[in-house]
Amino acid sequence: MTFFASAPIAVLSKFGVTANETFVIPAGWGISRLIIANTTANAVTGGIRIGTTDGGADVVVAQPVGAGAIVFVEDATVLKKYFSDTVDQTLYAQAVVAWNSASLRFFFVIIRMV
Repeated sequence: MTFFASAPIAVLSKFGVTANETFVIPAGWGISRLIIANTTANAVTGGIRIGTTDGGADVVVAQPVGAGAIVFVEDATVLKKYFSDTVDQTLYAQAVVAWNSASLRFFFVIIRMV
C-alpha cells in the first residue's frame, strides 16, 4: 500500500488486488473519493463490497467493476466516509460473488478531518 500525505489530502493505493484485501484509513482522515481500476478482461462477479468488518458492506454495498473498467465510485454509493478521530479504521474489500481472475487497483483519496 502506498500512502502520500504531504497535505490535508492523501492517496491510499494498492495495485494487483486479486482477492479479498484490507485497507487502513488513518485516524482523523475520511474518504473523499474512491476509484477502482480493473486491469484485466474479467469483470468482478457481483461487484465489490467494502465494510468495516470482514464480510461487511457498510461502506460500499456492491460496486460493479467490469472488464477493463475504471470506476469513479459515486459519492452516494460510499455510505460511510469518516470513522474516528483517534483510531485507525481497517476496511475490508471483497468480491460480492467471485473475483473471476480480475486484478484491481484501488485508490482511496482521503482528506484530513481533524
